[in-house]
Amino acid sequence: MKIEYRHSASKTNTFIDSPAFWIINELFDFESEANARMKMGLAAEDTANHALANQIKEENNITKYAREQYVNECKGSQLDPECEWSGIIAHKFVENLGEFGDVVSFQNEKQISGKKYGLKYDVIGKTDFEFKDRIVDTKATAYIRRLKAGHVDPKWYPKMADVRQQCLYRDLFGKETMLLYCSPKDQYAIDMTEYDELHVLINAMKHIEHIFDICKTKEDVVRIFPLVCDNFRWKGSPGSEEFAKDLWTKCIK
Repeated sequence: MKIEYRHSASKTNTFIDSPAFWIINELFDFESEANARMKMGLAAEDTANHALANQIKEENNITKYAREQYVNECKGSQLDPECEWSGIIAHKFVENLGEFGDVVSFQNEKQISGKKYGLKYDVIGKTDFEFKDRIVDTKATAYIRRLKAGHVDPKWYPKMADVRQQCLYRDLFGKETMLLYCSPKDQYAIDMTEYDELHVLINAMKHIEHIFDICKTKEDVVRIFPLVCDNFRWKGSPGSEEFAKDLWTKCIK
């Protein structure tokens, strides 16, 4: 099966979490509208970049700009709680990122040949905030899970999908990476110095390429995997289950 494809941490993590969801998105071009949480993250990150680039530190100015981004650029409703949260989180991003100095780049994209990792297809990475000495990936969330003692729940943070992504970025861009989780009421930062999960991501990419090698058609790929829709990705993607059920019904007779 011949297909135009570029490996990325996002695509590969989707494959690891839910092959069926990866199939409908990457092979059958399913797209759903961004949900409120996605819009919140986009608005918060864009606002943080704007504020850092223009040395804006006033909380009111930052939160106002974020809410406008949420409504005007992300097409969200000002009645969504995520609209207000985007402003609060944007301000937290600015407060935390300011200590790293000037932003070298925002959403910098790099594509290399997959040959470095023994792959046929190219590998691409897109960072959030790049500074002189490190890359910080910002994660906007509604809340951060903590234990009764107040510590962040180690079963949830850092999320392994996020760790795998940052291990790839560290290798692609040659800089140390860290994760910054922010919710309206909390924040948690962790660097990736002690983590080495790149091999997990690369092995999954090799699995994807093996599937491309052994399958003659996209429909053959569908026939390999059972349709299971209990992963969190399905919940935030309206219409995805219906699309997948129809596809699997047509391919498996």
